[in-house]
Amino acid sequence: MRFLGNIEAKTDAKGRAFLPASFRKVLAASGEESLVLRQDVFENLLVLYPVSVWNALMDDMRRRLSRWDRRQQMAYRTFVSSVVEVGIDGSGRILIPRSFLEAAGISQNIRFVGMGDTIEIWPADTMETMSKEDFGKVLNEAMNEEKNMKEENRTENTRKEETHD
Repeated sequence: MRFLGNIEAKTDAKGRAFLPASFRKVLAASGEESLVLRQDVFENLLVLYPVSVWNALMDDMRRRLSRWDRRQQMAYRTFVSSVVEVGIDGSGRILIPRSFLEAAGISQNIRFVGMGDTIEIWPADTMETMSKEDFGKVLNEAMNEEKNMKEENRTENTRKEETHD
């Protein structure tokens, strides 16, 4: 499931917005019927998760965060308690609760941004991006880190094979 694109839209007086048709097609092809909405952890925006993506995230978080560590349990609780499940009506709209719109600083104009397996909802006029220089630097560091990890794994595997021979 891959959501791609950057699409402007508007919410109506009730907080309803048309989910872009391209995103609805991706959901339909994946058999997804509803989404989970929450505020982003880092930015002033909202994130829509297909239920299957949300459930996988919850499973991963539950594995990583201990129920027996007070701070970790509070972090998990904070993350999962401030969500709402949203459906798509017959017209292709989602209802964004007023409290979520206000928390993200959204009045009427919004921007849907496909982020691969999730969809971000930004106030239309405040989407943040990186400078080309910072963008290139972050990608270079991340990709080189992955490349270095693969090379280290190959070297380790070669050493293990040599000691077994």
